Amino acid sequence: MNEPTHVDLRFPVRGATIPRDHGYQLYGAISRAVPDVHGADWVGVHTIAARLAGPDMLSLQPQGALRLRTPIARIQQLLRLAGQQLDIGGHTVSVGAPSIHVLEPADVLDASLVVIKLTGGVKEEGSAFDVERFRARFLAEAERQLQRHGIAGTIEIRGRRSLRVGGRRVIGHALRVGGLSAEHSLLLQVVGLGGKRTMGCGIFRPARPRG
Repeated sequence: MNEPTHVDLRFPVRGATIPRDHGYQLYGAISRAVPDVHGADWVGVHTIAARLAGPDMLSLQPQGALRLRTPIARIQQLLRLAGQQLDIGGHTVSVGAPSIHVLEPADVLDASLVVIKLTGGVKEEGSAFDVERFRARFLAEAERQLQRHGIAGTIEIRGRRSLRVGGRRVIGHALRVGGLSAEHSLLLQVVGLGGKRTMGCGIFRPARPRG
């Protein structure tokens, strides 16, 4: 088997609360702490999993963590995050020393949000947002991206999601990709789908067993 090229760096984080929609703010905070991340296309930033504490807020768990998907060759650049205090939308989060987690293949992978820029728009003249047309075009483009990377798998849309970037709301979908070989599973975890991977989008992880 080939040697791994990418890993997840898992930094423990401590704090009280963070905004529920924090991908953009988290990216800004990391970029201020580690300027190499700003504008980088080599790193994926997972959003921080936490307990819902209201319609717009999350409560950090005792074992909360920030995960960065990175080439092994770039790990050293990201170690500067350890010991930093991040300001995520006015909420302070302390970052601890990381552990390294090798990517594991799974035949089914999930991404909580994938955003894909569609050319030509999804509105008819004078009409409102066309949900079904957007969904169909989104799925077709996601399938084209899989094919472009040479990945064989079946895409399932699992709900419409959105991300606020500055004052603009970007719409996408949660996706599941199944029927993956071990090789294609690892490749999809490395390359992802769509854009804004530094804001928590297009990053795949093994699907959790149902039940």
